[in-house]
Amino acid sequence: MSGNPYFQHDFRPGSRSDTNPSPGGAQRTVRGRVLISAGWILRIVGTVTGFLAFTVFRKNLHSDQWSSIPTVRWWLRLLGSVVAFFAGVAVFAIGRQAVVRGKQHLADVIESLDRLPGPRYLLYLRPFSNDALMSGLPDDIQGGGNAQNFFLVSGLTYEESLVRRFRRFGRVIAIGRPGEELPLPGAARAYLPLNDWQSKVSRLIAGAHAVLLSAGPGPGTVWEFTEAVRLVPPTRLLLLAYCDAPTYDRFREAVAEEYDRRSRTEPGAPGTGLWPPLPALPDCPSPARPERPRWEVLLNGGKKRLRWDFTLKGLIVFRPDWTARFVRFDPTTVRMSSTWTLSRLVKRELQPVMDQLTALDTREGLGDDNP
Repeated sequence: MSGNPYFQHDFRPGSRSDTNPSPGGAQRTVRGRVLISAGWILRIVGTVTGFLAFTVFRKNLHSDQWSSIPTVRWWLRLLGSVVAFFAGVAVFAIGRQAVVRGKQHLADVIESLDRLPGPRYLLYLRPFSNDALMSGLPDDIQGGGNAQNFFLVSGLTYEESLVRRFRRFGRVIAIGRPGEELPLPGAARAYLPLNDWQSKVSRLIAGAHAVLLSAGPGPGTVWEFTEAVRLVPPTRLLLLAYCDAPTYDRFREAVAEEYDRRSRTEPGAPGTGLWPPLPALPDCPSPARPERPRWEVLLNGGKKRLRWDFTLKGLIVFRPDWTARFVRFDPTTVRMSSTWTLSRLVKRELQPVMDQLTALDTREGLGDDNP
């Protein structure tokens, strides 16, 4: 599914990809805890080293040594502080990766979808090609700032951050990529047989409290979107834009083609047999201010263009009549960028979406045959 070749090609009978076992057997709880503990120790050591090195560097740089000829000792201190700072950055980065690897060993794996605990869950669907991005760690210092602020970046992967925002509405589950060694941290993983994945995904879509679907032009993702349109009310579907505008446009074109094919050849919604109207997906809005005004150029070190953007560009929400609206997370609307102002921007834009999900009635989970 989701445009991944595992769901598009034949496999040798009896191979790992053919039987598609859950990777839960490869998980080692003790190893995961050791990796997480070691990773946090490395993060702390790297942070302390980096902060001390930066302090020594700044102190030497602003010393009275500049009023005279710099001594060899002064140059050695300056060079040593630079080396120590980047050593701290390296140790900190290794620690972050170790924590992520440890979380993979402790990640939640659903052995059987028939035994999902509790009726309320959110289904997270995405192209498997997005996993490389979503399992990554942010390495940007939002809004700029001093170099030592690198040690304050989040230790959560992009998928963990997404799950953390929506987990108050229910358990977030996702379909695991076939053949992967270990599940990724974030949503709980369920693994499906390759020969009957569509019927099981359809059942998951129908029973979800809400469906979070990441846009992508792959055939699996496109099928999942049209299936969500067929089965769930508009207010229970959120389309996530982790892609750029050209990829999003290819997704819209592929959706229109798939909807036309399926609506002519397959039955529609249960109960009516009719297909809901295909929502007109809006354009991806361009940044409101792609270039800074002159006074902001001066305050931002002469940088004219705003090059930074959110990994999640925005999301598309639907009204009860399938009217779609693109909620764009546009950092150019913030006059003075900082971690605090950018976080406030996202929270403000997301609040109506969260209110819409909060107002939804609780569904009956996988046992509900009435979407």
